[in-house]
Amino acid sequence: MSEKCGRNMFKDKTGCTFESSACRAEDARCVLEMYDLFVPKKASQGLPPENAQTRHEWVKNLLERGENFLVWQGGEVVGHAALVPDFISKDAEFLIFVRQPYRGRGLGSVLTKAAVDRAKDLGLELVWLTVESYNFWAIGLYKKYGFIFCEDQGWDRMMLLRF
Repeated sequence: MSEKCGRNMFKDKTGCTFESSACRAEDARCVLEMYDLFVPKKASQGLPPENAQTRHEWVKNLLERGENFLVWQGGEVVGHAALVPDFISKDAEFLIFVRQPYRGRGLGSVLTKAAVDRAKDLGLELVWLTVESYNFWAIGLYKKYGFIFCEDQGWDRMMLLRF
């Protein structure tokens, strides 16, 4: 990986070049655009929200409260992950979205690694997420980084990563 302007360059599984970076305040518009283009809306547990105003508030909240990580191609955000820490309980919720045409190419791995590394840097003890039980691609990604199921909750399952 090479670095350019705070962004790390990398090649995906198909050989295409992407950039990854921590999200900065000036990137908010690009993150909003990614979710405006995201198909299908409500792809995972009702997220991203279908209503534009609700979606923009949701993104704004993630950007204000969380540690955010982006994957870029050609000046567009094509992947976003957020780690929303609770420093009192020393844990964080993890969310990740990659636009459909870019899935299965390793971008989720780059985003997940960035979030897990940041959680460790922050001194967190636990990262958790919920995933739909039939989302086998996502479950495989999470298991690759050490997440385990904590209980059976039907369609939505909780996974944990302890440090």
